[in-house]
Amino acid sequence: MPLPPLWSLGHQQSRYSYYPDKLVEHIADQYRAHDLPLDVIHLDIHYMDGYRVFTWDKSRFPDPAGLARSLAAKGIRLVTIVDPGVKFQPEGGYTPYDEGLAKNFYLKQTDGSVYVGEVWPGKSVFVDYTKEDARRWWGEQHRALTAAGVAGIWTDMNEPADFRDPSGKLHENIRFDDLGQHTPYNGLRNTFALNMARATYEGLQRLQPDRRPFVITRAGYAGIQRYAVKWTGDNNATFASLSLNVPMFASLGLSGEAFVGADIPGFIGRGDGELLARSYQIAAFSPFFRNHTAIDSYDKEPWRFGAYYEDIARKFIKLRYALLPFIYTTMEEAARTGVPLFRPLVLNFQDDENTATIDDQFMVGDALLAAPVTRAAQREREVYFPAGTWFDYWSGAIIAGGQMRSVAVPLDHLPLYVRGGSIVPSTVAMRHTGEKPWNPLRFDVYPDAHGAATGSLYEDDGLSPAYQRARCAAPPSPSPTAGSACAPRAPSSRRRASSRSSSTASRPMPCSSTAPR
Repeated sequence: MPLPPLWSLGHQQSRYSYYPDKLVEHIADQYRAHDLPLDVIHLDIHYMDGYRVFTWDKSRFPDPAGLARSLAAKGIRLVTIVDPGVKFQPEGGYTPYDEGLAKNFYLKQTDGSVYVGEVWPGKSVFVDYTKEDARRWWGEQHRALTAAGVAGIWTDMNEPADFRDPSGKLHENIRFDDLGQHTPYNGLRNTFALNMARATYEGLQRLQPDRRPFVITRAGYAGIQRYAVKWTGDNNATFASLSLNVPMFASLGLSGEAFVGADIPGFIGRGDGELLARSYQIAAFSPFFRNHTAIDSYDKEPWRFGAYYEDIARKFIKLRYALLPFIYTTMEEAARTGVPLFRPLVLNFQDDENTATIDDQFMVGDALLAAPVTRAAQREREVYFPAGTWFDYWSGAIIAGGQMRSVAVPLDHLPLYVRGGSIVPSTVAMRHTGEKPWNPLRFDVYPDAHGAATGSLYEDDGLSPAYQRARCAAPPSPSPTAGSACAPRAPSSRRRASSRSSSTASRPMPCSSTAPR
């Protein structure tokens, strides 16, 4: 996957739907008033004019650019949803439909006619993303959003959903162009979302070459991590659904999609304060960190559940922001190596057969082990500690590995442990990722049994693709055929720290850096 912008790792708020613009402003102001960090607000389909993609409803959002500027002044970015269904409007007056039809960019049937399905705008047509020109055209359409200050795109309904015939029977006559091979729909349907995400990502690269694209997708195919963040769709606000998050995130990470998450505390249904608290305890360590709810559900912003539950949510949102130096460093590792941030224990401890069937604990990078609660009213749980030395993150107490322990799990507590031999960078919690640089920057040292510890810190501007550009550490070879290309690494830095003491400390040994960032 590419390295995401730093702000995309912050807390995000959504619902189906926020409108008009004054309500969006109100939500932003409430987050700041409640001292809850936030980086992104999402707009669902009701910002559009009649659900037509690449339009704005001027009665609800008369000045989208002004809204984006106002949110930016509060440190909050705007992400808008985009669906693949283009409204079928043969009477004219809708430019995206007219252009796509004139350029022959829509999926056709065996008789040569354009396939007309049905989604939110009513009758709709779908782009044939196997055509390179169609992908480029689709990417260009996002100018209507980026010109208004939209920072990221959320692609939804991209299986693609079709209300006309969910069974797919009517799709059997559809053909993808597929480089002139005219492949039947069933042969390439699963690549539809992949190619839509690709078209969107590459379009954002062209429209905003100085920024890293941020694209979210509901559907995908092998390789989707190159273009989009994956969230797990319309989940339920239940503990049964919550319990699926850990194995799903871990499995997606092992499959190459390292940037994953689920709606907090669940999209469908109400849930309660306990579910909200337990959801945030998992989500604080999932890469995609978004609160979201359905159109027919109660609002689920943290303050809606009362001060007690709001305080717990705040605790873990702020923990997420404090640990962003560690999380961002580990996401950079994922961008270089494919190894995910959110990991099953078996990935880190492959020689420990006990980890093969544990799917209710997870590792965050190499350093942190989390054992969340995913059952209602649970106040005690067992935690397995693989071999080695472990430190309780909250108390610093040392725990010997190779054992199972029963631990108390009051509602405001997440069992969280640090692997001995780790150095974990952190900073102070901020209202948003762009509030200030990581200053002060803190390093907590957790020695192993030999008194040693190592860790890394990765830093760059957090926004631009400059990290991909090659910069040579030595003069280039005088012969154009004798040397090799320099590894991409600039302007950024990765610092590796190590520590060794003569004996194992009973608590982690903190040190801090306050050097100018």
